[in-house]
Amino acid sequence: MFKEKNQFIKKVIIGLLVILFLFQVVFVKRTSDGVFADQLVTQSLYDEWYFQQSTWAITDFPSNGKIFNGADYAWGWSYVGNSLIDMYKATRDEKYLEFFATQAEYIFTQTDEELGIESFTNSGLSLPAWSDRAYYTSGKFNYIYPVLTGMITTPILRFVDVVKENNISQYNKIADKFLIKSGEALSIHNNDKMWKDISETEGFYIGHPYGEGVVPEANKMGVPNRVFAYLAACGLYDKLTGRSIYTQRIEKSLKYFKNSLVKYDKNHDSYYWSYWDDGTVQYPWEDISHAALTVYGIFLLHEEAGFTLFNDQDLIRFKNIVYKMVKGDSPTKVRKYIHTINGEQKSYYDIEENSYYTAVLRWSFLGIYDKKVLESLDGVYKELYHQESPSVTGLFSVAMYLNTKKQLEE
Repeated sequence: MFKEKNQFIKKVIIGLLVILFLFQVVFVKRTSDGVFADQLVTQSLYDEWYFQQSTWAITDFPSNGKIFNGADYAWGWSYVGNSLIDMYKATRDEKYLEFFATQAEYIFTQTDEELGIESFTNSGLSLPAWSDRAYYTSGKFNYIYPVLTGMITTPILRFVDVVKENNISQYNKIADKFLIKSGEALSIHNNDKMWKDISETEGFYIGHPYGEGVVPEANKMGVPNRVFAYLAACGLYDKLTGRSIYTQRIEKSLKYFKNSLVKYDKNHDSYYWSYWDDGTVQYPWEDISHAALTVYGIFLLHEEAGFTLFNDQDLIRFKNIVYKMVKGDSPTKVRKYIHTINGEQKSYYDIEENSYYTAVLRWSFLGIYDKKVLESLDGVYKELYHQESPSVTGLFSVAMYLNTKKQLEE
């Protein structure tokens, strides 16, 4: 009798625990008050949001038959691609690599060369990369932007790196193919006409001479976010091939950025920088969205490709920009720029006032240098969680958070 009573009590307790768990799930879904981001940002959330991507989820791409251009792949798929790599690193679940490989293989069948599209209008060239197909020039001119090539090939080369580093044999063959194809794409931007030596030790890439007078960046000095997206891919390529095709120019670019563009904010022990410097005009500081891409490129060069010009102290100063950008009010407020802009009426904005608001989450990779970075972004992650239509950058931010958190736990 006593034993039966004990079993009954156990069943009641288990039932209550199940009800409590279900209540917590419903509660968390309905409100984030009192709930921390690490309870909201989970693998389940990533998977839910991934399959809500109407363009880039494996259920829709490449099976939907839509025609894409370089800009679509760079500013859409690349964020999803990088998020899949981060999710594999965070979970070691190979389904993310399977999704990735299928899509990347298809994307390489869509280069200008494969499709017979002229890469630059009236040039006669069909190159092994992805032109904008007149996306930016209203039908006037095709152009292959180095930033688009860099954005597209960076997650692909990160995939190759993961496969080789973890010896995932079933992907070795396709990884070798991706490495060759990525090298072909990167090489079209690495010629003497697209490079400017600033001094014996510094230099920077410039845009293709094709399109000068039609394309704003043609034959002009690149801006940091565009250049570093390309350099990150080049650095990974040199690492994976054991060659030094791009190494010297990467190092010169890093020196130019560090010595000529970067400024020091002693109040926050942080860095800030302008888009570029021609010596005569003061250009504005980068906004927090484009600057995230600049720092992400430098981070990948340091952490995944092995470049050391920016040392740990430098990366800590990049990390400190996060504390400068975020104001821990309730609700959390976020800056638009990495430094005060002349004439700016106020510095911090809520989500309705700031189109760059959730872009600050794309800095969360710097949390590996200080876990307080993730804590400072807690309120912004809650705002992201409540968005009805998760964007590709939102998905990227979720995966980045989980990968960073995993590294902090190791």
